[in-house]
Amino acid sequence: MNKKQLIQSMAHKMDISQTVARRQLEQILQVIHQGLSEGEKIYIPQFGTFELRFHLPKIGRNPQTGETIEIEGFNQPSFKASPSLKQILNNNTA
Repeated sequence: MNKKQLIQSMAHKMDISQTVARRQLEQILQVIHQGLSEGEKIYIPQFGTFELRFHLPKIGRNPQTGETIEIEGFNQPSFKASPSLKQILNNNTA
């Protein structure tokens, strides 16, 4: 499902226009983006948790020259599904 299909599904299930559904989805995504950029953990019950994970700097090697290089540390967004979401997904595939 892509973003357009998600908006269509939301509009249909909530009996609202696609324009309203698009605005609502954009607002949700904006809040998640802002929270992550401020270092917050976003927990949505029965769905999961969005958070940033910091990867430490490390030493790597340029495969063409063999030169040692330092790879800077970076933040990686991550999502951990809740146990109830995992259970729902596993029951649907069985």
